[in-house]
Amino acid sequence: MRKFFSIKLKHYNNQIPLAIAKSMLIEESNLINYLWKHNALEFRYNERTSLLRCYGEPKHLTIAKLIYPHVFDTSEKMGFIELYIQRILKRKMEISKGST
Repeated sequence: MRKFFSIKLKHYNNQIPLAIAKSMLIEESNLINYLWKHNALEFRYNERTSLLRCYGEPKHLTIAKLIYPHVFDTSEKMGFIELYIQRILKRKMEISKGST
């Protein structure tokens, strides 16, 4: 397994839950989703440093990087915390639309 991506889950006073971070990475990133579908993905979390590291099998990782050169497909540079906030806002909007 080779490490290809790592994110810090604790920013300032906000701690992103580990389960939400994993599911969000799988949903938001085509590269990570490809590896997950081919059972070539492994998450490792270090509690002391609050780092979530993504590891992939070299064969599938090479293929995935050829198909999807970037982890996130956004045109502007967007961090993980911004994606998390965006996801929370989308959910609140869906909830408010459903109640009217």
